[in-house]
Amino acid sequence: MVNRRGRNLTDYVIILSDKDNVATSLVDLQAGDYLFGSGENQTTITVLEDIRAGFKLALSGIGKAEPIYKYGYVIGLATVDIEKGLCVHVHNLISSV
Repeated sequence: MVNRRGRNLTDYVIILSDKDNVATSLVDLQAGDYLFGSGENQTTITVLEDIRAGFKLALSGIGKAEPIYKYGYVIGLATVDIEKGLCVHVHNLISSV
């Protein structure tokens, strides 16, 4: 669990490109965890559901049928609207890889 007072986003997830709208979790995240960006990435995220290490965290809201970017590349399309802070996985994306 990440400290609820907040932790630096880049200590807990991998983001490789400014295009990315998801990040890969490095640790298990729990609903309610608070992450904040630093430097040019000033985003703040409250994790909305438990996310296991290795799974993807939505960095912003992603609309249905919008592309999902990971490591600067489109990896699929959202099958539903995805809120910032939710887990992004096979239940809400269709792969284009």
